[in-house]
Amino acid sequence: MSTTTSPSAPGSGAPPSRRRKPPEPSAGPTRRLFRRVRLQTARVVALLLLLVVSGIAVGLLVAFPVSRIQLNSSGAIRLNQANLVGRTDAQAAVISQDDLPVQWTPGDPALAGFGVLGSSFCGTQVPVPTALSSEKTAVFQNSTTEATLISQAVRVDRWQSARDYVAAVNRALKDCDEFYQASFSGPVRSRIEEAPGSPAISDSAGATYRALEAPNGVTEWTILAVGDLLFALTYSGPTGSPPSFLGTVENRLLTRVDPEDFAPATAQSTTVPPAPPSSAGG
Repeated sequence: MSTTTSPSAPGSGAPPSRRRKPPEPSAGPTRRLFRRVRLQTARVVALLLLLVVSGIAVGLLVAFPVSRIQLNSSGAIRLNQANLVGRTDAQAAVISQDDLPVQWTPGDPALAGFGVLGSSFCGTQVPVPTALSSEKTAVFQNSTTEATLISQAVRVDRWQSARDYVAAVNRALKDCDEFYQASFSGPVRSRIEEAPGSPAISDSAGATYRALEAPNGVTEWTILAVGDLLFALTYSGPTGSPPSFLGTVENRLLTRVDPEDFAPATAQSTTVPPAPPSSAGG
């Protein structure tokens, strides 16, 4: 007679049977809604983080070249150059004795050849545009400070040519820190610095040359384009010019060649008509 042992009976040696885990109840609508909201929130946060990181990267890429640009934040006046063509002659853009303090007296005219107009800039020769007039010059010297002031002016073929000449000078100076400057005693290694004061007009160029070897000295200069006129001032001396000296002289020249923009407004006098005579009663 055979005996049948139940598989679940103890001592039988057979592994006990495993019961199936009851299925989890399906998530309710509230839980499913919560999961969708949480997933959408995570996506929005990830998108915002991506936008922030991308914005920072783009900002850094844009900021670097912008930081290399020198913006002109001064109050330089932008002239209507086309309207200033032929308004005055080149001689009006040259300084006279009346433009200077009494310490300045006429100097050697031969020194006009050391003026900045038509010279080289950082070793780059910038040709003066086609001239329609002879170059007008004046030289004054200050015996007290041993300084020299050179004034040059010329009328060129077009106002665009005058403006382009100034732009070419600025390009030549852009990436130059030092060069050998022509001086009365020969080439002198000089450092290029900013011109004193702020530019009066946008179509202008200027710089300061400071000698780095003997003979020591300072040269300050500015070139301006007004209509079809190009004119320049060059100050040279053992030290820099007095504060606002060049700016004052420059403004006097601008007042003569463009009085509409630079001449001081004149006060209009008001005339009061006399009172009518009273009629005598009879």
